[in-house]
Amino acid sequence: MTSLLSSKFEAAKEAWAARRARYAAKLRPARTLSGLPVKTVYTPEDVAGIDLEEMPGVYPFTRGLHPDGYALTPWMQQMVFGYGTIEETRQKMERMVAEGMEGYFGHKVFNTVYDIPCMYGIDADHPEAAGNIGQCGVHMSTGDDYDELVRDWDLNSTNFSMITGDNCLPALALLAAAVERRGEPFSAMHGNSMNWYPRIAVQDVPSWEPKWGYALMIDLIKWAKDNAPDWNPVNIFMYGLSEAGATPVQELAYGLSWGKSIIDAGLDAGLAPDDFIGRLSFQIGCTVNVFEEVAKFRAHRRMWAKLCKDAGVTKPSNMFARVHVHTSGYVLTQQQLMNNNARITLQTLAAVLGGVQSIHTCSYDEAVGVPTEESHRTALRTQQILMWESGLRDVADPLGGSYFIEKLTDEMEAEAWRIYEELEAMGGYRRGIETGEIKRNIDNASYEMKKQINSGELPVVGVNRYVSDEPENYEPFRIDESIEEKAKARLEAYRSRRDQRAVDAALKDVRDACQALKDGTGPLMPALVEAARKGVTNGEMMVPMREAFGWYVSE
Repeated sequence: MTSLLSSKFEAAKEAWAARRARYAAKLRPARTLSGLPVKTVYTPEDVAGIDLEEMPGVYPFTRGLHPDGYALTPWMQQMVFGYGTIEETRQKMERMVAEGMEGYFGHKVFNTVYDIPCMYGIDADHPEAAGNIGQCGVHMSTGDDYDELVRDWDLNSTNFSMITGDNCLPALALLAAAVERRGEPFSAMHGNSMNWYPRIAVQDVPSWEPKWGYALMIDLIKWAKDNAPDWNPVNIFMYGLSEAGATPVQELAYGLSWGKSIIDAGLDAGLAPDDFIGRLSFQIGCTVNVFEEVAKFRAHRRMWAKLCKDAGVTKPSNMFARVHVHTSGYVLTQQQLMNNNARITLQTLAAVLGGVQSIHTCSYDEAVGVPTEESHRTALRTQQILMWESGLRDVADPLGGSYFIEKLTDEMEAEAWRIYEELEAMGGYRRGIETGEIKRNIDNASYEMKKQINSGELPVVGVNRYVSDEPENYEPFRIDESIEEKAKARLEAYRSRRDQRAVDAALKDVRDACQALKDGTGPLMPALVEAARKGVTNGEMMVPMREAFGWYVSE
């Protein structure tokens, strides 16, 4: 049978070559966004050396984390939102739940982005907060804000994913205190802290010095392990690498190195592999190059499982690469805004075919401002149409076995390992932050892509192909400028009700705990939780933290 199939294939291949000989020289060589060469036709020859004897739900999880993919339950719809004060954001939460946004088994999932002042740890009355309060994110800095965040939600079936930036320890402390005031234990908390300290590798933002950023990250991991075991304490922000201009292969390599640096820090701190590695999760970008993205997600699961196993993880579910996809914003265009709906649909399709666990779909107008109610709903409907009308849920890893996908998965893995090993040989991800090596490489990749767009080599519809001078009929989201005064008034009222002596004593304890963490003699999180109980605000907690751990700006 084998020789018969082989002779049949050879005959077909000969006929194929004869038919294309007339024009083969005119074919333009294609490449993925990562620069990997792509042929026009793939055959059994391309997968001859590839192990295809894998099943979904089985190590190394190339074909997915679960034996039947989405057949039992689909991916989580984690739409990102946040605007104004918590009241405006609560209204958005309730509307999106009413529109059908849900996670596993009908659970509610709130992926809430904080405004810039909160991310940097300053309150509404700080001079540098002026003009930024409630813009492109919710302003939450007091216990009252967090009481309103958790009000009436069933904590056992509600996930809070908090895009907090560098204030993620104070934010988690404030959330924990709010849960406690409801009379519920910390263990009722479900969700995740984004914990993005190492993002300074690619983003020119103030943050903790790398040494102390990792120490703070491990402190949060330890607190969550002991107090809120269903809380995911770290999100590896590969999406930030992608948005900065990393190619998909660079995103894969640097993201895995980022994850490895956290594993190493946890092991150095005495944590057992199975006690914390399974709670690490990923946020990954997704471009419109569908097949490259599918291959990226498949390779990512396989590579992460191998890293976890090498680190000493024994429980299979603790080797899962649990992925939330945020469809890439940088591929959206200001020109011909409605075209972005097609791009968003392709990105979401790639994420689903790649077998991810959670998806946020961008809104078509995010290239020009905060999404409108209509555009946000349309983004959610994109997921729901794919979920319920497309048949995508019915088969796990539907592209598995494709000559092209299997070959591309292997090629992306090989190239990502090459970049990963080079970085590890130089000292790993943390050293790459300190030297600027990662940022330089990604900046160079971003520059090359921009050159290709400017020259027309990389087609972008509406930008360098099929350009139109007709004006767009679009009404942008309008910012309510009264929100800033509202936030200041709320803060003033909150402070007026506090026991200032208790606040001062709690802040002294936070200062002492910061020094203890630096000395390696004690944790910080318990002092922050106690400060939250006493009414200390997000900005007030961050002051002694900045004094102790420094504030780093990458060059």
